[in-house]
Amino acid sequence: MERLRSELPWYRKWFDEKYLLLYRHRNIEDAEKQCRLIDAVLKPAKNSLVLDLGCGAGRHTIFFKDFGCRVLGIDLSATLIKSGKKKYPQLDLVVADMQHLPVLAGKFDLVLSLFTSFGYFEADEENQRVLCDIYSSLKPGGFFWLDFLNAAHVENNLVPGNLSRGPGGIELEEKRRIAAGRIVKDINFKDNENGAAAHYRESVRLFSRRELETMLERSGFRIEGCFGDYAGAGWSEDSERTILFAKKEN
Repeated sequence: MERLRSELPWYRKWFDEKYLLLYRHRNIEDAEKQCRLIDAVLKPAKNSLVLDLGCGAGRHTIFFKDFGCRVLGIDLSATLIKSGKKKYPQLDLVVADMQHLPVLAGKFDLVLSLFTSFGYFEADEENQRVLCDIYSSLKPGGFFWLDFLNAAHVENNLVPGNLSRGPGGIELEEKRRIAAGRIVKDINFKDNENGAAAHYRESVRLFSRRELETMLERSGFRIEGCFGDYAGAGWSEDSERTILFAKKEN
């Protein structure tokens, strides 16, 4: 059983209760800031149909519901969807795989990929296929908003590791490295009271801004703009984020 578990890709193992523990202090204010930026820039109409792809527990999804949109959140993690439904029972949150989207061709006015929910897959062709599916899911004139890490900033500001403690004194160790064009983080949990331990990994492709733009254009999108943070600042090599928005032509 352990051998079979180890063969699963990292993103099928990681997003469970331990993920919620590690990121328990995740900032809802950053989520609101970005959502209000999207609302100000794209001005989605009331009742617009919005897809939050990789929605997690819905911390961004809820704002689009509040904006008056009809919003669907999907995520591969049953744990995160369950957590989101408990916290936001008014949301439509569904367990689904972005690599195998339901038949949603031409349905959405806006698709969101927020907080680096892209670049998980090993082959660039797999990541490209996701963008093509997103393009297909949009109505003509619809928009895609991609909030991704800034590869140059990650490379220049990498913190190799840190140690912290969670509830009950659980030891949380994070180790980061860049390997084969990816940012890899190993996360170790240790409960010193009972000796229980667990290891997880995150691994995201370090796409540059130019690479992302090329992939979007290859999918059929027209690039409309780029920001460097959630406040809407212009992008530079030193920006913390690469936030692109693109349009499906009529």
